[in-house]
Amino acid sequence: MTFLLGAGSIRIDVTVSRALACSVEVKANRPQGLARIFVGRRPEEAPVLAGQVFSLCGISQSVAARLAVLNAADLPMRGEERFAATAELLAERIFETLRAPILHWPSPLTAGIVDSAGKYLREALAASRAIIAGAKAKIADRAFVTEPTARLSAAAAALGVPDGEGEPRPDTAYAAILGDIDGDRIFASRRPDPLTVADDAEVIAHLCREVDYASLPHLAGRVVETGAYARLSSTGMPEGPHLAERFLARIHDVRLCLQQLSNLGRQDTDVYSSLMGGGPTPGAGGYGAVECARGRLYHQVEIGMDGHLSAYRILAPTEWNFHPAGPFVQTLLSSRIGVGESAARSVSRLAMSFDPCVAFEIGIREAAHA
Repeated sequence: MTFLLGAGSIRIDVTVSRALACSVEVKANRPQGLARIFVGRRPEEAPVLAGQVFSLCGISQSVAARLAVLNAADLPMRGEERFAATAELLAERIFETLRAPILHWPSPLTAGIVDSAGKYLREALAASRAIIAGAKAKIADRAFVTEPTARLSAAAAALGVPDGEGEPRPDTAYAAILGDIDGDRIFASRRPDPLTVADDAEVIAHLCREVDYASLPHLAGRVVETGAYARLSSTGMPEGPHLAERFLARIHDVRLCLQQLSNLGRQDTDVYSSLMGGGPTPGAGGYGAVECARGRLYHQVEIGMDGHLSAYRILAPTEWNFHPAGPFVQTLLSSRIGVGESAARSVSRLAMSFDPCVAFEIGIREAAHA
C-alpha cells in the first residue's frame, strides 16, 4: 500500500474459534505529537502547513485548519474563498473515493481491468487538479469548474460509477470489485450511527478536555461511524450483502459529489453547509469540521496572547471507524470468517470497506481449545 512515510499503520489481530471471530484487537501506530508542530506558529500558517503535512486529503486538512483559525478570530469564510473551498473539497473527495478501491483492493483484478482503471484514474486526477488549481487561482468566472467536472464525470463513469441508482457499469473496475464481494454474506448488515454536525459541540468539548481523545474518541452509549456509508444512512441504505452495501455507498457518494460540483459550476446551489462547518471554542479558540472522503475531520486551535497558536488538535475519521470498540470491530466480532488465509482475506475486505487513511496489518490466530 502507498501511504505517506511515517503516517503510521493499524494492526488488527483476530482470534478465531471454530471459524468465528471471537476476539478482535485494533492498535493504531500513529506518529505521536503531530499536532504539536503547529504550536507557536502564526494562525495563517496553519492551513498551508496542514496541506503539506498530510499526503491524503491535504485539501480537507487545509480547509479544516482555515476554518478553525477563522472561527478562533470570530471571522466567517466569505464569498470567493467559500466557493473555492467548496470546489476544492468536492474535487478532492471524488478523486480520493475513486482512487482507494482501485489501488488497495485486497483481491487481484485482471491485468486488463488494472490497465484501463489506471488510465481513468490518471484522467480523474488531472481533472481534480484542474478544479483545485482554478480555485486556488481565484478565477473570477465560477464556470471554470464546468469543463474539468465533465472530465471527472467521464472518468468516474469509465471506472463504473452509474448515472443514477444501481450497480456499477458492466465490464468496469468497480463492476469487477462488486462481483468479488456481491455473494459474500459473512458480515451481517448493521445500520450505522453516523457522526454529524449535531455531534460537533460534544466532540469538541471532549477534544479540548481530554488529552487522548484524538486517538480514542468516544460518545457515550454510541458506536459512532463516519464516512460514505454513515452519510448515506439518512437517505436510504443499499440492500444486499454488507460488503456490497458499503461499496455501493461509496459509489453513491461519488455520484452525489459530482452532482454538487456540476451544480456549483452552474451557480445554482450552495453545498457549503453539507461539506464544512465550525465555530468558536472557549477562550481564543475555534474549530473547523470538514466532510472529507473518509468522514468528518476536525481541527481545533487556540490562539495565545502573543497572537500565535498556543494549542492545536486534530481528530481524523479513521480514529472513529477503527476505534477498539468501534464499528469495524463490532461488525467483525462473531462473524464466521473461517481460518488462516480465508480469515485474513475476509478481514482485509472488511477493513478496506471502512477505507482507513493508513496502511493496516492483519494477524490471525486460532484459539486453543481444551
